[in-house]
Amino acid sequence: MQKRNPSVQLALNGTPIYLNNILMSVSVKREEKDMSGQKSSTKKSDKGVKAKELSVTGFIPYNRKEWLTQLFNLAEAETGKGEQTKYRVSCTVAEAVNMREVQFSGEVSATEQNGQLGWSISFRLREVNSVAEKKDQRKKKPKVKTQGENAPVAKSAGENSGKLEEQKDERKGIAKDIDDFFGGIDG
Repeated sequence: MQKRNPSVQLALNGTPIYLNNILMSVSVKREEKDMSGQKSSTKKSDKGVKAKELSVTGFIPYNRKEWLTQLFNLAEAETGKGEQTKYRVSCTVAEAVNMREVQFSGEVSATEQNGQLGWSISFRLREVNSVAEKKDQRKKKPKVKTQGENAPVAKSAGENSGKLEEQKDERKGIAKDIDDFFGGIDG
């Protein structure tokens, strides 16, 4: 008699994650910084929305150890560059919160259960390349104004006296550039 798999409620890159009694919860964190110092003020600065996390718990019976093997293989997988593999996530809760691409985060645990002949499973999937991150990357970066070179200004014969030359040599940086732009110092 063939063993029946439970319904697929979670898949990574199309690979089903089989767990009995699967429970999933999703969370998102808004990062804040306390700005009150040592005062009794409650001012905080918002640092934005951080990556969503999908927490998964379930049960794998001893007679389905291949499910556990597959889960750990996915958790340990790396790309050719030695980086942790990213997965396209498929489940109703992830779809509901617009969570698309994830990586395993923190601990993947399998704990033997007394009297139940199986392992209690728990792991977390953290969102990567989130919609918020993509939106920030698409925003236009502010243009930095650079100081352009000024065209040389013709000078009258009176400005070429020794006293005015000494004054010009003392001026440096922006003040000199501005003065040169407007035609020198009137004596």
